[in-house]
Amino acid sequence: MYIVLSIYITTLAIKATRKAVEEDPSNYGMNFKEAKFMTSDNINIHGWFIENKKNETIVFVHGVDSNKADGYKLELMKDIYDMGYSMLAFDLRAHGDSGGKNLGLTYFERADLIASLKYLKEIQNIKEVILYGTSYGGTLVLSNSDLTNDVQIKGIVADSPFYDLPQLVAGEVSSRTFLPKSVASTLKFGIIQSIKHMYGISAPKIIDRIQNINNFNNPVLLFHCIPDDRIPIKHSQDISKFLPANSQYLEFDYCDHSNAYEIEKKDFTQMLKIYFESSFN
Repeated sequence: MYIVLSIYITTLAIKATRKAVEEDPSNYGMNFKEAKFMTSDNINIHGWFIENKKNETIVFVHGVDSNKADGYKLELMKDIYDMGYSMLAFDLRAHGDSGGKNLGLTYFERADLIASLKYLKEIQNIKEVILYGTSYGGTLVLSNSDLTNDVQIKGIVADSPFYDLPQLVAGEVSSRTFLPKSVASTLKFGIIQSIKHMYGISAPKIIDRIQNINNFNNPVLLFHCIPDDRIPIKHSQDISKFLPANSQYLEFDYCDHSNAYEIEKKDFTQMLKIYFESSFN
């Protein structure tokens, strides 16, 4: 029964909830180009490239069950647009307008990120980027700091990422299914084994990739909301131990999961501005 339930829960948890993209950058006064590219495992990825005064580009990576325009993303992009930076925002596989059916738990989405950087280099002639990931996307950008073949990654911004995949899966199972968290946590081992054997996803490899951020040559900006109950702050606290020299780790109060921007827009935007300028210089 344990094995059967683990497989059943894994099958439910691995499925993304696809949200329709309801707005685009033009709603916020930004001109954009449709960006379409294919991953090495033949997933069609859809995004927007927003050209600006500066060739230096911010690459946005959203969270699970979200998309490139969900929530406050376009408002934040407008604030960054006003700083003069170009931007690429795209839907991860199984999200928004992109192809694919299953989550890759950041393991297979590495191919999505690689394809986006290749697009920037070959189609838009971009040479330097900062990766900006939120939640699930935060883990994705942190765990791929070694991607140097296409463009130079000058910095990484991670908002509320996860560190421990088994712990995250247990939480996701309880939020996506009928099981309470206390019961789901007992299935962690079976779920992780199911993910490995059914989908080829290695939880230890994801942790290894995150820890490799210690070898990144530039400072990282990492932050998390203290009251976060979707991804507890302990995840970022654990990640902060591996950050390279001169990185910043900040904790925000009075905000929920990955919404520090909405609570402290002025200070938050200024924080980003300072980080972008120092990283690209």
